[in-house]
Amino acid sequence: MIRLMQAHDVADVVAIENLVQSHPWSAKQFAEAVESYHSTVIEHAGRVVGFCILQPVLDEANLLLMAVHPSQQGKGLGYQLLEHSIAGLKNQPVQIFLEVRESNLAAIALYEKSGFHQIDLRKNYYPKTDGTREHAIIMVKSCSDDFASLFK
Repeated sequence: MIRLMQAHDVADVVAIENLVQSHPWSAKQFAEAVESYHSTVIEHAGRVVGFCILQPVLDEANLLLMAVHPSQQGKGLGYQLLEHSIAGLKNQPVQIFLEVRESNLAAIALYEKSGFHQIDLRKNYYPKTDGTREHAIIMVKSCSDDFASLFK
C-alpha cells in the first residue's frame, strides 16, 4: 500500500535512510518533510519499506529523497512508489528534477524507466565516506509533451 507519510512513520523512514545513505537526513528533517512536502511511503506486510519526498515548486517539482529498504530492493517497489508519488501531486508539474550519485546505477536505471533522463552533471557534489567527492547526475522528467522536446 502506498500512502502519504505521517508523523508516526518518521522512525521507520529514518531507519531506512540510515541503511542506504552515507549522509542521512535527520528525524527532524523527515518530520518537517511530512508537513512541508509531498511525502509518501510504501508498506509491505504492514511495515514501511520505502519513502519518496517530492518538493512541488510552482509548475515544477524536485525529487528530494527516495529510498527502499535493502531487503525489499529489486522487487519493483521503488518504481511503484515513484510513479504513485508523482501521480499524487496536487498540481501535475511540467517537469520533475532530481540529482543522483553517478555511482548509484540501480537508482539511475529506476529513474530512466520512469522517464527521467540526464541533462547535466554537478561535479564533486556528493561527499563520500573516504573524504572524497563524487559527481551528481542531474535528471529531468518532462510531464508535458510540450516540454518533452526541449530536453531530447
